[in-house]
Amino acid sequence: MKRALVGAAIVLGMLAIVTPASAQSVTRESQCTEVFGNNKMTFDCGFNVRDYVMGTPITFTMTFSCSGGCGPVNSMGMRGSGFTPPGVTGRMMGGKRLDNGVEMTFVFDTVKKNTPANGHFNVNISMDDGQGNWDAKPCKVNVHLKD
Repeated sequence: MKRALVGAAIVLGMLAIVTPASAQSVTRESQCTEVFGNNKMTFDCGFNVRDYVMGTPITFTMTFSCSGGCGPVNSMGMRGSGFTPPGVTGRMMGGKRLDNGVEMTFVFDTVKKNTPANGHFNVNISMDDGQGNWDAKPCKVNVHLKD
């Protein structure tokens, strides 16, 4: 009997380690467009995060497509204060350029209870105006915590 109880405790302990504490999900909410000359770029600009556990990293992938010439990603980072409303804080942990977008990871450090929390980012992408003139265009990306 004692051996069975110890065995059951070990199995339950292993399940607790293997089972994730959160089923955090990130979904694309919206797309936006940027026009430069006769070139039109469509990009992912709004994301929702559900079942967030405070202090855990959020990774999302922003992608873009063009009717003309676009890319590469020139830079990425926080926009403005980075987080809203006042009292919401966080930090960017990293990013990786992709052929047609960027993968970014950040974390919310503090969020006010029963108040929305938002992360604000800029992804600067090169665009051709159709005449061979290239310019970096800021693509504004927002991430929202949803209950």
